[in-house]
Amino acid sequence: MLDLLGIREAVRFEGGISRRLFLAYGTALSSLPLLSQVTAAEQNPRFAKNPFTLGVASGDPDSRGMVIWTKLAPSPTDPDGGMPAAAVEVRWQVAEDEAMKKIVASGTTIATPQLGHSVHVEVKGLKPDRWYWYRFAAGNAQSPLGRTRTLPAPTAMPQRLKFAFTSCQNYEQGLFTAYQQMMRDDVDLVFHLGDYIYEYEAGR
Repeated sequence: MLDLLGIREAVRFEGGISRRLFLAYGTALSSLPLLSQVTAAEQNPRFAKNPFTLGVASGDPDSRGMVIWTKLAPSPTDPDGGMPAAAVEVRWQVAEDEAMKKIVASGTTIATPQLGHSVHVEVKGLKPDRWYWYRFAAGNAQSPLGRTRTLPAPTAMPQRLKFAFTSCQNYEQGLFTAYQQMMRDDVDLVFHLGDYIYEYEAGR
């Protein structure tokens, strides 16, 4: 927490605002809006509809962790995803087993309306070249279970590394069957070279 009394006493001690104080406390003051959101976040909201309609995702792996993601959207086609203009507390867990009994990392983050109630967690401290399972929860709702994997250690020499890449997508021009093939091929890593899905019909 930001110590406002400490700021006042430091100013008195140094006889004014020094450059050191300006940098130290200026950074802290800039975090006040975020702190207010954390304080005001709903810790146990009751959802009438499933807020995890968009599922979960993971990416940007290294040998010690990865990013896990989800978004609260009970009505995903609505402009606000069907969420109120309020911050919501989201819990997350990472486990070594599909039953989620061997939890190895967990925490809490905040889904804010400013970020579309999406959450982006950078998980660290995992073991190299391992499968992990993860999930999120908010209030009375729980996300689907996701599976992800860490990369081999930087000094490792794996016998094979199978990867695929995908780019901008249009359902009418491919029916997304390439993703089914990726699953059959059991690739180790997917590179997304394009970052969006075309939403209009081909040729119009």
